[in-house]
Amino acid sequence: MGLEEDSEQQQAVDVFDLLPDALVLEIFNRVQDARSLSACMVLCKRFGDLATQTDDVSLEIIRRNKLPENGDSGWHTNKSKAFFGRFIMNPIQSLLHRMFSRKSKACSHCNSDDEEDDTMFRLPDELLKNFKEIRSLSVKLPGHDGDISSENGSGALLKWKAEFGKELESCVILGATGFKKSESKLKNDGDESGKNDESSPAPLESRNLTSKQLKKRVVWTISCLIASSARHHMLKKIISLNPMIRDVKISDGSKQGTIRMTERQVVELREDVSSTTVVDVEAERTKVPAVTIKMWYVPVLELPESGYVMKGATLAVIRPAVTAVEKDDDVSLAMGAFDEKCMGEAVRKLIEKKKSYTLEMNSF
Repeated sequence: MGLEEDSEQQQAVDVFDLLPDALVLEIFNRVQDARSLSACMVLCKRFGDLATQTDDVSLEIIRRNKLPENGDSGWHTNKSKAFFGRFIMNPIQSLLHRMFSRKSKACSHCNSDDEEDDTMFRLPDELLKNFKEIRSLSVKLPGHDGDISSENGSGALLKWKAEFGKELESCVILGATGFKKSESKLKNDGDESGKNDESSPAPLESRNLTSKQLKKRVVWTISCLIASSARHHMLKKIISLNPMIRDVKISDGSKQGTIRMTERQVVELREDVSSTTVVDVEAERTKVPAVTIKMWYVPVLELPESGYVMKGATLAVIRPAVTAVEKDDDVSLAMGAFDEKCMGEAVRKLIEKKKSYTLEMNSF
Protein backbone atom coordinates (compact mmCIF):
# COMPACT_ATOMS: atom_id res chain seq x y z
CA MET A 1 0.00 0.00 0.00
CA GLY A 2 2.85 2.37 0.86
CA LEU A 3 4.48 1.85 -2.54
CA GLU A 4 1.20 2.51 -4.33
CA GLU A 5 0.66 5.76 -2.39
CA ASP A 6 4.20 6.97 -3.23
CA SER A 7 3.60 6.19 -6.91
CA GLU A 8 0.33 8.12 -6.93
CA GLN A 9 1.99 11.10 -5.24
CA GLN A 10 4.77 11.12 -7.88
CA GLN A 11 2.21 11.03 -10.67
CA ALA A 12 0.28 13.88 -9.07
CA VAL A 13 3.37 16.14 -9.13
CA ASP A 14 3.57 18.31 -12.29
CA VAL A 15 7.20 18.11 -13.37
CA PHE A 16 6.84 21.50 -15.08
CA ASP A 17 6.23 23.04 -11.65
CA LEU A 18 9.73 21.94 -10.63
CA LEU A 19 11.35 24.10 -13.32
CA PRO A 20 12.68 27.50 -12.17
CA ASP A 21 10.91 30.62 -13.43
CA ALA A 22 13.94 31.70 -15.48
CA LEU A 23 13.86 28.46 -17.48
CA VAL A 24 10.09 28.64 -18.06
CA LEU A 25 10.46 32.24 -19.26
CA GLU A 26 13.21 31.14 -21.66
CA ILE A 27 10.84 28.49 -23.06
CA PHE A 28 8.14 31.13 -23.57
CA ASN A 29 10.63 33.39 -25.35
CA ARG A 30 11.37 30.55 -27.77
CA VAL A 31 7.65 30.00 -28.39
CA GLN A 32 7.28 33.64 -29.55
CA ASP A 33 3.80 33.17 -31.09
CA ALA A 34 1.47 35.66 -29.40
CA ARG A 35 -1.66 33.50 -29.68
CA SER A 36 0.06 30.44 -28.19
CA LEU A 37 1.47 32.52 -25.35
CA SER A 38 -1.95 34.04 -24.67
CA ALA A 39 -3.37 30.53 -24.41
CA CYS A 40 -0.65 29.68 -21.87
CA MET A 41 -1.65 32.68 -19.77
CA VAL A 42 -5.04 31.19 -18.92
CA LEU A 43 -3.68 27.77 -17.91
CA CYS A 44 -2.52 28.80 -14.45
CA LYS A 45 -1.52 31.86 -12.46
CA ARG A 46 2.19 31.11 -12.75
CA PHE A 47 2.05 30.88 -16.53
CA GLY A 48 -0.08 34.01 -16.61
CA ASP A 49 2.57 35.96 -14.71
CA LEU A 50 5.55 34.63 -16.67
CA ALA A 51 4.11 34.76 -20.19
CA THR A 52 3.42 38.48 -19.86
CA GLN A 53 7.17 38.98 -19.31
CA THR A 54 8.07 37.52 -22.71
CA ASP A 55 10.33 39.95 -24.56
CA ASP A 56 10.35 38.30 -28.02
CA VAL A 57 6.87 38.07 -29.59
CA SER A 58 5.63 37.28 -33.09
CA LEU A 59 2.09 37.72 -34.37
CA GLU A 60 0.49 36.49 -37.60
CA ILE A 61 -2.64 38.31 -38.75
CA ILE A 62 -5.14 36.09 -40.56
CA ARG A 63 -7.58 37.61 -43.01
CA ARG A 64 -11.24 36.80 -42.51
CA ASN A 65 -12.57 34.37 -45.10
CA LYS A 66 -15.14 35.79 -47.49
CA LEU A 67 -17.54 33.89 -49.70
CA PRO A 68 -16.55 34.23 -53.38
CA GLU A 69 -18.91 36.22 -55.54
CA ASN A 70 -20.34 34.91 -58.80
CA GLY A 71 -17.68 34.91 -61.47
CA ASP A 72 -14.95 35.76 -58.96
CA SER A 73 -12.94 32.62 -59.71
CA GLY A 74 -12.45 33.73 -63.31
CA TRP A 75 -10.88 36.95 -62.11
CA HIS A 76 -8.29 35.23 -59.95
CA THR A 77 -7.35 32.71 -62.60
CA ASN A 78 -6.59 35.44 -65.10
CA LYS A 79 -3.07 36.54 -64.19
CA SER A 80 -3.02 39.54 -66.48
CA LYS A 81 -6.17 40.92 -64.84
CA ALA A 82 -4.70 40.34 -61.38
CA PHE A 83 -1.53 42.19 -62.41
CA PHE A 84 -3.48 45.09 -63.91
CA GLY A 85 -5.90 45.35 -61.00
CA ARG A 86 -3.29 45.15 -58.25
CA PHE A 87 -0.65 47.47 -59.66
CA ILE A 88 -2.52 49.79 -62.01
CA MET A 89 -6.09 50.26 -60.76
CA ASN A 90 -5.67 49.70 -57.01
CA PRO A 91 -2.98 52.38 -56.42
CA ILE A 92 -4.91 54.89 -58.54
CA GLN A 93 -8.17 54.13 -56.71
CA SER A 94 -6.34 54.32 -53.40
CA LEU A 95 -4.98 57.79 -54.15
CA LEU A 96 -8.39 59.01 -55.36
CA HIS A 97 -9.99 57.56 -52.23
CA ARG A 98 -7.57 59.47 -50.02
CA MET A 99 -8.33 62.72 -51.83
CA PHE A 100 -12.11 62.46 -51.57
CA SER A 101 -12.75 60.16 -48.59
CA ARG A 102 -12.76 62.99 -46.04
CA LYS A 103 -15.80 64.54 -47.74
CA SER A 104 -17.82 61.38 -47.30
CA LYS A 105 -16.33 59.93 -44.12
CA ALA A 106 -19.66 58.94 -42.64
CA CYS A 107 -20.55 56.95 -45.72
CA SER A 108 -17.19 55.19 -45.79
CA HIS A 109 -17.71 54.04 -42.20
CA CYS A 110 -20.97 52.41 -43.25
CA ASN A 111 -19.19 50.37 -45.92
CA SER A 112 -16.05 49.58 -43.97
CA ASP A 113 -17.08 45.98 -43.36
CA ASP A 114 -17.69 45.27 -47.02
CA GLU A 115 -14.82 47.14 -48.64
CA GLU A 116 -11.33 46.62 -47.29
CA ASP A 117 -8.34 48.67 -48.42
CA ASP A 118 -5.57 46.26 -49.40
CA THR A 119 -2.92 48.40 -47.72
CA MET A 120 -4.68 48.79 -44.36
CA PHE A 121 -4.58 46.30 -41.50
CA ARG A 122 -5.94 46.35 -37.99
CA LEU A 123 -3.93 44.65 -35.30
CA PRO A 124 -5.60 42.93 -32.32
CA ASP A 125 -4.33 45.49 -29.82
CA GLU A 126 -6.01 43.62 -26.97
CA LEU A 127 -3.75 40.63 -27.67
CA LEU A 128 -0.54 42.66 -27.57
CA LYS A 129 -1.62 44.49 -24.42
CA ASN A 130 -1.14 41.24 -22.50
CA PHE A 131 2.63 41.52 -22.95
CA LYS A 132 4.23 44.13 -20.73
CA GLU A 133 7.91 43.69 -21.67
CA ILE A 134 8.04 43.18 -25.45
CA ARG A 135 11.44 44.20 -26.78
CA SER A 136 11.39 42.51 -30.18
CA LEU A 137 8.15 42.31 -32.19
CA SER A 138 7.60 40.52 -35.49
CA VAL A 139 4.24 40.87 -37.29
CA LYS A 140 3.17 38.93 -40.39
CA LEU A 141 0.28 40.42 -42.34
CA PRO A 142 -1.93 38.42 -44.73
CA GLY A 143 -1.01 38.30 -48.40
CA HIS A 144 -3.28 39.16 -51.33
CA ASP A 145 -4.40 37.16 -54.34
CA GLY A 146 -3.24 39.92 -56.68
CA ASP A 147 0.25 40.36 -55.21
CA ILE A 148 3.14 40.03 -57.64
CA SER A 149 5.26 37.40 -55.94
CA SER A 150 7.23 34.30 -56.79
CA GLU A 151 5.31 32.62 -53.96
CA ASN A 152 1.87 32.74 -55.63
CA GLY A 153 2.82 31.53 -59.11
CA SER A 154 2.04 34.84 -60.82
CA GLY A 155 5.16 34.53 -62.99
CA ALA A 156 6.30 38.01 -61.98
CA LEU A 157 8.18 39.44 -59.02
CA LEU A 158 7.99 42.49 -56.78
CA LYS A 159 9.84 42.73 -53.47
CA TRP A 160 10.63 45.69 -51.27
CA LYS A 161 12.24 46.57 -47.99
CA ALA A 162 11.71 49.89 -46.22
CA GLU A 163 13.22 51.54 -43.17
CA PHE A 164 11.53 54.28 -41.14
CA GLY A 165 12.29 56.49 -38.19
CA LYS A 166 9.63 59.10 -37.64
CA GLU A 167 9.31 59.10 -41.45
CA LEU A 168 10.69 57.23 -44.46
CA GLU A 169 14.48 56.81 -44.42
CA SER A 170 14.97 54.41 -47.32
CA CYS A 171 13.23 51.86 -49.53
CA VAL A 172 14.68 49.27 -51.92
CA ILE A 173 12.46 47.71 -54.61
CA LEU A 174 13.32 44.74 -56.82
CA GLY A 175 10.83 43.90 -59.56
CA ALA A 176 10.48 41.89 -62.76
CA THR A 177 7.66 41.30 -65.23
CA GLY A 178 8.86 37.69 -65.61
CA PHE A 179 10.65 35.44 -63.12
CA LYS A 180 11.27 31.72 -63.59
CA LYS A 181 13.90 29.00 -63.40
CA SER A 182 16.35 28.93 -66.27
CA GLU A 183 15.88 25.16 -66.73
CA SER A 184 12.27 25.66 -67.74
CA LYS A 185 13.38 28.39 -70.14
CA LEU A 186 15.81 26.04 -71.84
CA LYS A 187 13.18 23.31 -72.12
CA ASN A 188 10.83 25.74 -73.85
CA ASP A 189 13.46 26.94 -76.37
CA GLY A 190 11.94 24.70 -79.02
CA ASP A 191 8.42 25.85 -78.29
CA GLU A 192 7.07 28.51 -80.64
CA SER A 193 5.60 30.62 -77.86
CA GLY A 194 8.85 30.42 -75.96
CA LYS A 195 10.79 31.68 -78.97
CA ASN A 196 8.49 34.64 -79.27
CA ASP A 197 8.89 35.49 -75.60
CA GLU A 198 12.06 35.54 -73.51
CA SER A 199 14.14 33.11 -75.59
CA SER A 200 14.37 35.61 -78.43
CA PRO A 201 16.84 38.51 -78.13
CA ALA A 202 15.36 41.67 -76.71
CA PRO A 203 14.60 44.29 -79.39
CA LEU A 204 17.09 47.13 -79.53
CA GLU A 205 14.55 49.71 -78.39
CA SER A 206 13.77 47.68 -75.24
CA ARG A 207 17.37 47.99 -74.01
CA ASN A 208 16.27 51.32 -72.58
CA LEU A 209 13.12 51.96 -70.58
CA THR A 210 10.24 53.09 -72.77
CA SER A 211 7.69 55.60 -71.51
CA LYS A 212 5.16 52.81 -70.94
CA GLN A 213 7.67 50.68 -69.04
CA LEU A 214 8.71 53.63 -66.91
CA LYS A 215 5.09 54.40 -65.99
CA LYS A 216 4.62 50.80 -64.85
CA ARG A 217 7.66 51.06 -62.58
CA VAL A 218 6.44 54.35 -61.16
CA VAL A 219 3.19 52.56 -60.27
CA TRP A 220 5.24 49.82 -58.59
CA THR A 221 7.05 52.49 -56.58
CA ILE A 222 3.85 54.26 -55.50
CA SER A 223 2.23 50.95 -54.51
CA CYS A 224 5.23 49.90 -52.39
CA LEU A 225 5.51 53.31 -50.70
CA ILE A 226 1.79 53.34 -49.87
CA ALA A 227 2.02 49.84 -48.37
CA SER A 228 5.12 50.67 -46.32
CA SER A 229 3.74 54.00 -45.04
CA ALA A 230 0.49 52.28 -43.99
CA ARG A 231 2.46 49.75 -41.95
CA HIS A 232 4.52 52.54 -40.39
CA HIS A 233 1.34 54.36 -39.35
CA MET A 234 0.09 51.15 -37.78
CA LEU A 235 3.32 50.92 -35.78
CA LYS A 236 2.72 54.28 -34.12
CA LYS A 237 -0.08 52.90 -31.97
CA ILE A 238 1.76 49.66 -31.23
CA ILE A 239 4.90 51.48 -30.07
CA SER A 240 2.93 53.96 -27.98
CA LEU A 241 1.12 51.11 -26.19
CA ASN A 242 4.29 49.06 -25.67
CA PRO A 243 7.04 51.32 -24.31
CA MET A 244 9.58 48.47 -24.01
CA ILE A 245 9.75 47.67 -27.75
CA ARG A 246 13.24 48.14 -29.20
CA ASP A 247 13.02 46.63 -32.69
CA VAL A 248 10.18 45.77 -35.06
CA LYS A 249 9.72 43.80 -38.27
CA ILE A 250 6.52 43.69 -40.32
CA SER A 251 6.29 41.30 -43.29
CA ASP A 252 3.42 39.73 -45.25
CA GLY A 253 2.21 36.32 -46.34
CA SER A 254 3.23 36.92 -49.97
CA LYS A 255 6.82 37.65 -48.88
CA GLN A 256 6.56 40.83 -50.90
CA GLY A 257 7.40 43.64 -48.52
CA THR A 258 9.21 44.13 -45.21
CA ILE A 259 9.52 47.13 -42.95
CA ARG A 260 12.21 47.09 -40.26
CA MET A 261 12.93 49.48 -37.44
CA THR A 262 16.02 49.36 -35.23
CA GLU A 263 16.21 50.63 -31.66
CA ARG A 264 17.32 54.09 -32.81
CA GLN A 265 14.42 54.35 -35.24
CA VAL A 266 11.89 53.08 -32.69
CA VAL A 267 13.06 55.62 -30.12
CA GLU A 268 12.84 58.39 -32.73
CA LEU A 269 9.27 57.42 -33.65
CA ARG A 270 8.22 57.12 -30.00
CA GLU A 271 9.55 60.60 -29.23
CA ASP A 272 7.75 62.00 -32.27
CA VAL A 273 4.46 60.36 -31.25
CA SER A 274 4.74 61.57 -27.64
CA SER A 275 5.52 65.14 -28.77
CA THR A 276 2.59 65.30 -31.18
CA THR A 277 -0.24 67.22 -29.57
CA VAL A 278 -2.76 66.82 -32.39
CA VAL A 279 -3.33 63.36 -33.84
CA ASP A 280 -4.98 62.97 -37.24
CA VAL A 281 -7.45 60.18 -36.47
CA GLU A 282 -8.54 60.03 -40.11
CA ALA A 283 -5.03 59.33 -41.41
CA GLU A 284 -4.53 55.85 -42.84
CA ARG A 285 -0.81 56.05 -43.44
CA THR A 286 2.27 58.16 -42.78
CA LYS A 287 2.92 60.90 -45.32
CA VAL A 288 5.65 59.98 -47.79
CA PRO A 289 8.18 62.83 -48.17
CA ALA A 290 9.59 64.02 -51.49
CA VAL A 291 12.00 61.33 -52.61
CA THR A 292 14.82 60.70 -55.07
CA ILE A 293 14.75 57.37 -56.93
CA LYS A 294 17.80 55.74 -58.48
CA MET A 295 16.78 52.96 -60.87
CA TRP A 296 18.61 50.21 -62.78
CA TYR A 297 16.96 48.25 -65.60
CA VAL A 298 17.90 45.18 -67.67
CA PRO A 299 15.42 43.68 -70.20
CA VAL A 300 16.58 40.08 -69.62
CA LEU A 301 18.79 39.22 -66.63
CA GLU A 302 20.39 35.78 -66.32
CA LEU A 303 21.14 34.54 -62.79
CA PRO A 304 23.45 31.53 -63.33
CA GLU A 305 24.36 31.05 -59.66
CA SER A 306 20.75 30.61 -58.53
CA GLY A 307 19.40 29.26 -61.83
CA TYR A 308 16.75 31.90 -62.57
CA VAL A 309 15.93 34.31 -65.37
CA MET A 310 14.33 37.72 -64.84
CA LYS A 311 12.54 39.61 -67.60
CA GLY A 312 12.25 43.37 -67.21
CA ALA A 313 14.49 43.27 -64.13
CA THR A 314 14.36 46.55 -62.20
CA LEU A 315 16.09 47.77 -59.05
CA ALA A 316 15.10 51.03 -57.34
CA VAL A 317 16.77 52.69 -54.35
CA ILE A 318 14.58 55.37 -52.78
CA ARG A 319 15.64 58.01 -50.27
CA PRO A 320 14.18 61.31 -49.06
CA ALA A 321 15.20 64.14 -51.38
CA VAL A 322 16.70 66.09 -48.48
CA THR A 323 19.09 63.26 -47.60
CA ALA A 324 22.57 63.67 -49.08
CA VAL A 325 24.23 60.30 -49.74
CA GLU A 326 27.28 59.03 -51.54
CA LYS A 327 27.08 56.68 -54.50
CA ASP A 328 28.47 53.79 -52.45
CA ASP A 329 25.73 54.26 -49.84
CA ASP A 330 23.03 53.36 -52.37
CA VAL A 331 24.99 50.28 -53.43
CA SER A 332 25.52 49.03 -49.86
CA LEU A 333 21.86 49.69 -49.02
CA ALA A 334 20.65 47.69 -52.03
CA MET A 335 23.11 44.84 -51.45
CA GLY A 336 21.87 44.30 -47.91
CA ALA A 337 18.15 44.60 -48.61
CA PHE A 338 17.20 40.98 -49.36
CA ASP A 339 18.25 37.73 -47.70
CA GLU A 340 17.42 35.31 -50.53
CA LYS A 341 20.38 34.15 -52.61
CA CYS A 342 18.70 34.75 -55.98
CA MET A 343 17.60 38.26 -54.96
CA GLY A 344 21.11 39.15 -53.81
CA GLU A 345 22.52 37.91 -57.10
CA ALA A 346 19.97 39.94 -59.06
CA VAL A 347 20.78 43.11 -57.10
CA ARG A 348 24.50 42.60 -57.62
CA LYS A 349 24.18 42.10 -61.38
CA LEU A 350 21.85 45.08 -61.79
CA ILE A 351 24.22 47.37 -59.91
CA GLU A 352 27.10 46.21 -62.12
CA LYS A 353 25.34 47.88 -65.03
CA LYS A 354 26.82 51.30 -65.60
CA LYS A 355 23.60 52.93 -66.73
CA SER A 356 20.99 54.04 -64.21
CA TYR A 357 18.03 56.42 -64.13
CA THR A 358 17.36 59.14 -61.56
CA LEU A 359 13.81 60.29 -60.83
CA GLU A 360 12.23 62.64 -58.33
CA MET A 361 8.79 62.28 -56.78
CA ASN A 362 6.85 64.83 -54.75
CA SER A 363 5.46 64.00 -51.32
CA PHE A 364 2.03 62.40 -51.12
